Amino acid sequence: MTKYLKTADQDWYKQRLVRIAFCVAGTFCLIFIRLFYLQVINGEELRRLSENNCIRLQSIDPSRGMIFDRNGILLVDNRPAFDLNIVLKDAKSVEQTVKKLSKYISVPESELMSKIENDKTVSSYKPILLKKDIGRDALAAIEVRKFDLPGVVVDVKPRRHYLERQTAAHLIGYLSEINADELNSEEYQGYTVGDYIGKFGIEKVFESFLQGKRGGRQVEVNVMGQVVRILETVDAQPGQNLYLTIDLRVQKKAEALLKDVAGAVAAMDPQTGQILA
Repeated sequence: MTKYLKTADQDWYKQRLVRIAFCVAGTFCLIFIRLFYLQVINGEELRRLSENNCIRLQSIDPSRGMIFDRNGILLVDNRPAFDLNIVLKDAKSVEQTVKKLSKYISVPESELMSKIENDKTVSSYKPILLKKDIGRDALAAIEVRKFDLPGVVVDVKPRRHYLERQTAAHLIGYLSEINADELNSEEYQGYTVGDYIGKFGIEKVFESFLQGKRGGRQVEVNVMGQVVRILETVDAQPGQNLYLTIDLRVQKKAEALLKDVAGAVAAMDPQTGQILA
């Protein structure tokens, strides 16, 4: 009788082990089938989605060439400016993010939303410019709260800095954002919306000499759109520096003499014919 009971218990135990083995084998089969589907059948599609979601291309603006007088005195250089952008694909709630940003940069919510609405036809991965040159105080306020501002990106861009604000201003000229007509012209091939170009004076005449060549980088971003790794970089090529024939001291003296009178002054080196002021 005891022998019969032991045999029955052993059979029941074996049957239980067989059932468990079948369950484990079945589970592994399902996992294998799923992995096969993900890696082989649907691998290319998932790879494309992964690259779209995690890998981004960023443009690097070149530093514009500096301008000096004949003695090597710096007249025009570049300073870093901080431009505020938002990437809609990475923003969890655009309205909430804009509401917070409005407080940090002192710009009405309606104005920020209007800029987003005007650019809503562009790719959701493309940064939308909200404000240029936000200043270091606003930058600090945003940086300490960046984990609470998904999709918000601050780009560092070179901005023109005129050391002598008034001296030789008519000669040096100025920059301004490229317009639609200029973008469509052969003269400005390779330029994009938002680029600054010389509009007057030396800045315009020597645009191709001063401009430089744009670079770029491939970066990996997290779910909030923040860069976690730089994968590859093509450095921007800075523009060439320009040395003028004018003498800053002579130019200042000439402008001082004409401060309260109407007229014009031209100073020339008699030996070379170069214009000094």
